[in-house]
Amino acid sequence: MKFISLPINFNEKRYELNSIFGMLLEFENKNTNKTITMPPKVIEALEYCNKPYTLTKIESVGKKKSSVIQKYKLSTYAYLLTSINKLNFYLVKFFSNIGQPIFDNATNSILFFRHNMPSAIQNDLCLPRSLFAASTSKLFKEKGVIFIGVSLPSNTMHAWIIEDGKQPDQFDSKWINFQPVAAIY
Repeated sequence: MKFISLPINFNEKRYELNSIFGMLLEFENKNTNKTITMPPKVIEALEYCNKPYTLTKIESVGKKKSSVIQKYKLSTYAYLLTSINKLNFYLVKFFSNIGQPIFDNATNSILFFRHNMPSAIQNDLCLPRSLFAASTSKLFKEKGVIFIGVSLPSNTMHAWIIEDGKQPDQFDSKWINFQPVAAIY
């Protein structure tokens, strides 16, 4: 997956997400007008972030039947991403590339992740959940983007997906409070 930094100007400072360490960096704003080249799917998904009322409603999703072995492999993969996420941003992005597209879309992937990970810590798992969904969704490669956003001035961060004109995580309502500072596609 590819990474794009989307710098934010706020209170005479510029904020960027470091692609290796996943840290939000703060710079003095010196009116640097860099042009960022983005693929059309990132531009389209960014528009949905700016105008969330244009998102398509998620249809009800049927539960996908999976074998015990497949469920075990997917659960192990989810735990692997969660564990690595605690250690290193670059490594979790790297390991998210080993996932296999199994689910039809990110909605099904996220439902699997939420069902198989402890619910008490779901708010802390936004990045591994998004990376899991991106790497196991058949639709993501063509029509999905992960955004990492920041709520300034608090520097609180959150990750979410926009896929095919939808925000596929029906339990994530806080993404709307964050401004995208990076995109992974």
